[in-house]
Amino acid sequence: MSYAVTVEAMRGFTLLETLMTTGILAVGLVGVAAIFSYSARANLNTRHRTTATMLLYDKMEQFKSTPLADSLWAGDGSSDNVPPYLCSWQISGANPRRVTVIVYVETAGVTSRPLELIRATTLVSH
Repeated sequence: MSYAVTVEAMRGFTLLETLMTTGILAVGLVGVAAIFSYSARANLNTRHRTTATMLLYDKMEQFKSTPLADSLWAGDGSSDNVPPYLCSWQISGANPRRVTVIVYVETAGVTSRPLELIRATTLVSH
């Protein structure tokens, strides 16, 4: 009785080879999914910061172009709500007036608290 194995009988994959290949493929796919998740979060963060910067510059330009006698200058500050953003400002001083503009985004999640995205201060005198 001969137990010689011919080349013809050794075709195909063993169970161990298949399991190892499946494991390596699964690790690779988990890595790709993690990169995709990070990319989506980074994209959302960049979009929020870009929008906040535009809102800040718009409000700063509004203050610079508005005469000091206008009602915009009345009081110590206020806020505009442009969901999900909140643009608030504080005014201090007589001449020159000091204006600080802060833009927040309302985050969804467990804490659901505003997150400060950008802040700028300028002096305005007319």
